[in-house]
Amino acid sequence: MKILKIIGILFLLLVIIIAVLFWLNSRPVTKDQAISQIKGMVDNNLNEKNSVYSALIYIDAPQKDFLLKYAAGKTNGASIQTDQPFHVASVGKLFTATLIGRLVDEGKIQLNDPIHVYLDGAMLENLFVVEGVDYKDQVTIQHLLSHTSGVADYFALEDNGLMESLYQSPDTFFTPQALVQFTREHQSAFFAPGHGYHYSDTGYILLGLIIESVSGKPFHENLHQVIFDPLEMKDTYLLFYSEPANGKRPIAEAWVNGHEISQLQSVSIDWAGGGVVSTVDDLALYIRALYQNKIITQETLQSLHKFDYEFMSGIAYGNGFMQMQFEKFFPALGFLPRMTGHMGVLGTQLFYDQSTDMLYVSSFGSSDATVASVKTMIQILSTVYRIP
Repeated sequence: MKILKIIGILFLLLVIIIAVLFWLNSRPVTKDQAISQIKGMVDNNLNEKNSVYSALIYIDAPQKDFLLKYAAGKTNGASIQTDQPFHVASVGKLFTATLIGRLVDEGKIQLNDPIHVYLDGAMLENLFVVEGVDYKDQVTIQHLLSHTSGVADYFALEDNGLMESLYQSPDTFFTPQALVQFTREHQSAFFAPGHGYHYSDTGYILLGLIIESVSGKPFHENLHQVIFDPLEMKDTYLLFYSEPANGKRPIAEAWVNGHEISQLQSVSIDWAGGGVVSTVDDLALYIRALYQNKIITQETLQSLHKFDYEFMSGIAYGNGFMQMQFEKFFPALGFLPRMTGHMGVLGTQLFYDQSTDMLYVSSFGSSDATVASVKTMIQILSTVYRIP
C-alpha cells in the first residue's frame, strides 16, 4: 500500500468517526442480522464508487462462532466468486518478511546485519546518499523491513515514482534489478538509516534480492518451498515467475486510477513488494499457520512485531507487519483487538488477532477503495462484536 495523501487521511478519519457514532447507537445483533448488514456494507461500497466493481470478504471470528465469505460484483464479465484468485498487492510484504524470518531461524542472517554483506556495492550505489554522505554500509535488514532505511519508493508518485507505468507502459516487464536502477537514477534518499520512516517498495525489492543471495534460490522458489507448498496454498503463486498447484485461473480485475491492469506485463513491477496472486482461503491458511509457529518460531515472529513506527495515525508499522490500533482512529473503538497483518493499495487486507483467533481478509480490486476498505473493515468488525 502506498502512503495515503493528506486528503485521504482526513477523509478516512471522517468516515470512521461517522461509522463509530452509528455503531455506538446500535443494538446487539443476531448472526443472521450481522450477515445481512455486512453484505449490505460491502454492496454499498460497490454502489458508491463507479470505479470499484467487485469485492471479496472473509471474516472468521471463532469466539462468536461466526464465519462469512462473501463475494459481490463482477469481474471479467461474470460474477466474482469467493474462491477467485486476486492480486494481493502489498499484503505480499508479509511473505517477504516471513522468508526473512525463516533465514533468521536457520541462523543464516540476523535482522541487524548490514545489507552490504549480502548485496554488492554496485547494487547499493547511490541509493542511500543524503547530503553528499553515502550511508549504504550502515543500512541493515531491519531498516529495510521497517521502512526506516531512507531509500526512496520507486512505486510512489510523490517520489517521482512508476505507478503510472502500470497503465502507461503496459507491455513493460520490470526486473527487480531494473526497479532498483530506477530509484538509483531518478530518486533520492530521504534520511540517514534509522532517522525516519518512509514506506518503500524499493526496500522490499532489496529484501527479495537478499533472500535470493542467502538461499541460493530464486525468490519464487523460496515462497513455494517455505510457505505455499507446505501449507497447501494451492492457488497461490508469484505472478510471472511460478504456477499454482491447482493451475492458473482467471485473476480478478485490478483497477489503478481507472485503468484495469490485472493481466498486464507491467504488473511485474511488484515482485517481492506484492507480486503474489492468492485467494481468501489460502491467505487464511497462511496467517493462521504463521501465528501457530508452523513457518517461523515465536521468538522470530515477535522480533518482526516491534511496532515502533507509524504508517499513519491508527496504523503502526513493525518489521514487515502492520498493527491496527483502532482506538487511535477514535477512542470508542478500543473494544476492538489490535489486529496484525498488512494491507495493499487495491483494498486488500489480511489481519489476524492471536488472542481471539479472529482473521479478516478483503480485496476490493481498486486503488480507489483503499480508504473505503479500512472503513468497511471497522464496520464489519464492529458488527461481529455486536453478536452476543
